[in-house]
Amino acid sequence: MSDFHLDEASDPEYTSGLDKLPLAKLRARRDACAELEMELSFVRRLTQARIDLVMAEAERRHRGLSEPSPEVLVEQLPQILGEHTRAEGPGRLPAFFAPGEGVRVSLSARVEDVLPSYRLGSLADLSADELDRLLDSLSDLEHDISTERRSLHDVLDRLQEELVRRYRSGEATVDALLN
Repeated sequence: MSDFHLDEASDPEYTSGLDKLPLAKLRARRDACAELEMELSFVRRLTQARIDLVMAEAERRHRGLSEPSPEVLVEQLPQILGEHTRAEGPGRLPAFFAPGEGVRVSLSARVEDVLPSYRLGSLADLSADELDRLLDSLSDLEHDISTERRSLHDVLDRLQEELVRRYRSGEATVDALLN
């Protein structure tokens, strides 16, 4: 995990003059952005999981069902968390399948600030208003993270386009990559 942040990638200077950057530096920028995107994606999924849990609690109340025991809740987790695992649209094929050494504390802290992990088991104790506010806060956070990811995707696209241009033009070769 590097010290690379979204502010850096969002700075127009980050993608200006890409044609003048050495190939190694261009690849390093792409890799840093890809790692950050993967971390944002992971944090977004953590947020969505919390949204799913809050919504499941609201649905349980709406149906008038009794509060489930911890064992029943654990049995229901695959169904609750599996319902919204894929957003609409083509998506992106991940370059990595899991965060490296760990998600940046600052990213995961955003989720914990809204709904700490230790409170997940006590959603039934919240009032309907508290549950609604929590859902609104989590939804706002998910929207913010999605916006950040889209912005980062634009940067990744520009970096990738420059790499592709170099390979097509012959400025970069696969042989050089292997050496």
